[in-house]
Amino acid sequence: MSETRPRKTILSRRVARDMEHERYHPELEQEIKECLYCLECNARMFDLEVDPDLVEQRIYERQALLCRYRYLLQRARELGLHTILTGLPAFPEAGRGGT
Repeated sequence: MSETRPRKTILSRRVARDMEHERYHPELEQEIKECLYCLECNARMFDLEVDPDLVEQRIYERQALLCRYRYLLQRARELGLHTILTGLPAFPEAGRGGT
């Protein structure tokens, strides 16, 4: 006698979720928004710097901000957050090779 079992697929097994995955994390979303805002401000200021030491400072600051951004995204993934950020400031791409 052969039993008829449903075919197993990657999606057939459900991962147990705890309440932490179901919660909304506005503070994490706010931190990500702030980090993106700081990255944009850094890019603007980099375009305006003329002193070599300050240009170098902007480069190191950008690297630190990118590390923080990656950390925040990893934290969001661990919490199971997949929210598209809304309400981000819109900045023109002035000084980026545009008009």
